[in-house]
Amino acid sequence: MDADALYHLARTHCEQGRIADGVDVVRKLIAIDPDQARAHKLLGMALSHLGRHEDALASLDRAIALAPSADAHGSRADALVALGRREEAVESYDHALALEPASVADWCNKGAVLLELGRREEAIASFDRAIALQPEFAEAHYNRGSALAQLGRHPDAIATYDKALALNPRYADALNNKANSLDHIGQFAEALAVVEQALAIDPDHHGALVTRSVILRKLERYEESLSGCERALARRPDDIDALVARGDVLIALERFDEALQTLDRIIALKPDAVGSKWNKSLLCLGLGRFREGWQLYEHRWAGAKGLVPRDYRQPRWNGGRVDGALLVWSEQGLGDEILHSSMMPELVERTGSIVFEVEPRLVTLFARSFPGVKMIPLTPELYGGRVDVQEPLGGLGRHFRTSWEAFPRRERGYLLADPARANALRRRLANDGRVVIGISWISRAPASGKSKSARLSDFAPLLRLPGCRFVDLQYGDTEAEREVTKRELGLEVERLPDIDNTNDIDGLAALMTACDLVVTVSNTTAHLAGAVGRPTWVMVPHGHARMWYWFKDKPESPWYPRVHVRRQAHGQPWSDVVSAVTAEVSAFIDALPVER
Repeated sequence: MDADALYHLARTHCEQGRIADGVDVVRKLIAIDPDQARAHKLLGMALSHLGRHEDALASLDRAIALAPSADAHGSRADALVALGRREEAVESYDHALALEPASVADWCNKGAVLLELGRREEAIASFDRAIALQPEFAEAHYNRGSALAQLGRHPDAIATYDKALALNPRYADALNNKANSLDHIGQFAEALAVVEQALAIDPDHHGALVTRSVILRKLERYEESLSGCERALARRPDDIDALVARGDVLIALERFDEALQTLDRIIALKPDAVGSKWNKSLLCLGLGRFREGWQLYEHRWAGAKGLVPRDYRQPRWNGGRVDGALLVWSEQGLGDEILHSSMMPELVERTGSIVFEVEPRLVTLFARSFPGVKMIPLTPELYGGRVDVQEPLGGLGRHFRTSWEAFPRRERGYLLADPARANALRRRLANDGRVVIGISWISRAPASGKSKSARLSDFAPLLRLPGCRFVDLQYGDTEAEREVTKRELGLEVERLPDIDNTNDIDGLAALMTACDLVVTVSNTTAHLAGAVGRPTWVMVPHGHARMWYWFKDKPESPWYPRVHVRRQAHGQPWSDVVSAVTAEVSAFIDALPVER
């Protein structure tokens, strides 16, 4: 049999799926004529199909050396992708496209590799070239949508997925990814409808099963969400995405022991799963497993929470006495700063020189409250003074809050409002003998704010208490909601025009001090009211949005001994929680001395 006949026989074997037979034949051809580029190229492609990618590379390199061709470079790139050598693969795709710039497959494949490398803008440009050459190529539109989604451009991603779906309405992957983008922009009901279309096409689509479970959890359909997770895990027991979804819904169901087991499973399978380590830290802290929790809490810097540490080069504080200057720098949100600053009095006992970088709105209040500490506003620029050791504020707990017994009881709080300002506000608000109650009902937290927030109308049972004056402690603009409540319910909440609840935190602390008590949802108001020592009722949500520092079942906060923690049950309206709190507040008021 001559060389041409051997080549065609080998190619026929490969095209008909008899790859091993094709390899045998093409090797005979190469033995007869070792300089046939087409034979080496066919061998390389066949070996790739058999998963022998290193051997394939050798054959393809030989083919390219003999006669460079676009398909040889493209096949070489495919083998490099399979070997995880993505940067080299991009170079090979570029060689292929230099020889054949109209290759839609190579443009699309190059884009997919760029996407895996995180080079998303370049990936979009590559998919755009593929689409320009072949506008009806649904896969290119789908991949372009994935790149846009990774850039956080979810509305654009949805529009691009729709183009893929117009070309292929049964494209389950595109439906699943569209559902994910709808989820990211908070359109949960629409996302659920789309992912269910994907499952109608492919009932065993693993990604869609997981996506549906995630969306159902956000819709608070927890049992259905968990059932979907179990179905996905029955097919792929070690799938990280399904396990993460299961852990999240178990936390939402407050089945904490099972959630911890799931997180441990994820960490065992993927030791660098910082998100799961971070979630485990919050669970451990919320359950009072402080030593383990604080250790894991350090994973907040590894990408789990999106935090970036300050770029100080000095060593972290080891918990001992410091012979020199200790710099503490704030992190996370305003409420977190107030919470963790409760450990500042104990820190002062360990060293005589502390510099504290704090959110600028807190400088005045903190300087008054911690007179032995140098307060400076936190800015993008690093502090230029003397620093011997440094510590992020959230790291103090690993030294000072390692057991329940380590929480001191400070009945009057640890933050000191301006006494003159607080007294003036007290005279102004309590001039008619009414009990002054400060209220706050909204959280602006990006991820959990919706779950933590009530409506002002939900506070109606409280607002109907006789002999009380209600003061708005809520940050942000509340005028419209207060007007509606007054017009429709006849209930008034006063906003003091001379105090900016958002930016004048020192003034807000004075206003809280002038109140007899505070009722609030879980937000910055709760922390500030507790820190200045006001009797406070904080209403915390059920499930995933319940912050760890309110703990699992503590009726009073160890952080703030005068704060009463009242928990929402699953599905319970906020108005019901407020009604229960109102009964307690009424009893508290009855016990107040006549002269307050």
